[in-house]
Amino acid sequence: MADSKPGLQSTALPRERDRDDARLVARIAAGDERALGSLYDAYGAVVYGLAVAITRNQEVAESVVADAFAAVWREARAFDPTGRSVFAWISSMVRALALAARRPTDLAVETGGSLLNEASPVGAALGRLSGPQRTAVELAYFSGLPRSDIAVRMGASEATVSLYLRTAMDTLRNVLAPEMPGTAQPIDVTPRQVAL
Repeated sequence: MADSKPGLQSTALPRERDRDDARLVARIAAGDERALGSLYDAYGAVVYGLAVAITRNQEVAESVVADAFAAVWREARAFDPTGRSVFAWISSMVRALALAARRPTDLAVETGGSLLNEASPVGAALGRLSGPQRTAVELAYFSGLPRSDIAVRMGASEATVSLYLRTAMDTLRNVLAPEMPGTAQPIDVTPRQVAL
C-alpha cells in the first residue's frame, strides 16, 4: 500500500515476480505441464475477468482463457522476457482472442451502460475514472477501436483522446496495483483536469 505522504512512490518494477514468471515460461517451453498449471493459478482468474468484460459471456470467456493458455503452451519458446512481462503477454493474448470472439453486433459499447460490474476490482477501478476517461478506455480496450474512431465518437480531438487514455491508465495502474500479485507499490499521481 502507498503511504499517506504526497509525492511519487517507488516505480521499481516487480523484477522478482517477472523472473519467477519467466522461469515458469521456460519450464513450459521444456514441456512442464505443472508450470503451466502454476501460471494459470497465478493469472487465470484475472484474465478470465478481462475476457468476461470484453465478451460479456462467461462461456465464451472460458473458451478464450483456455485458448490463451493453450497458446502459452505452444508459444512458450518464443516468449522474450526482456520485451514485456508474462502477465502483459498473456493479457494481450486474452484481449485479442476475446475481441475476435465477439459477434459484430457486440462491438458497440452501450450508452450509459457499464461493461464491468462495479464490485469487481477492474469495475471499481473504472469507476474512479472521469466519464470521458472511462468512455475512451471502454472504446479502446474493450471494443478495440483506434484513437481516430474514438475521437469521432466522443467529438474530441485525437490528442484529447490520447490524454484521456494516458491519464486513465495512470489511475488504473495505481488502483489495480494492489490487486495484482507481485506488483510494485502504486505511484501517487495527481489528478489532471482536461478541458475540451
